[in-house]
Amino acid sequence: MTEKILKIITIVMFAITLVILGMFMFGGEVPDQLYSTPIHTGALLNWAYILFIIAIIAAIIFPIVRLFTRPKQAMKSFIGLVALAVVILFAYLLADGTPMQIVGYSGPDNVPSRLIFSDTIIYTMYFLFAGAIIAILATELLRKFR
Repeated sequence: MTEKILKIITIVMFAITLVILGMFMFGGEVPDQLYSTPIHTGALLNWAYILFIIAIIAAIIFPIVRLFTRPKQAMKSFIGLVALAVVILFAYLLADGTPMQIVGYSGPDNVPSRLIFSDTIIYTMYFLFAGAIIAILATELLRKFR
């Protein structure tokens, strides 16, 4: 029963994503803009935020639920969350908050807190991408030697 509900939820979320993506791609552009600006950019960003929040909630709640239903498997999930926290902490330590010298820009986003946050996200993405590539290569090499 739960598999059927999850499948329905996945299909609904995918359909919503397709509709919003179609609105973004084919919905027209904001007039009198220096650069091409789709009208429904806000809707697409809001939907991305919603999906991100759902993913974070699922990543936190499922290991907690699994802790009570399958304690041994839950430890593996918590080890993954701790490893992710270590990667994010390491990325945070690498982040630089020095304001950039951008000619012609005087906006509010060139402040240390925003720069550290964006650097942390970028470094985390780099580390996770490298980890995924290494995992793919290691899996293939292990298959060859077995």
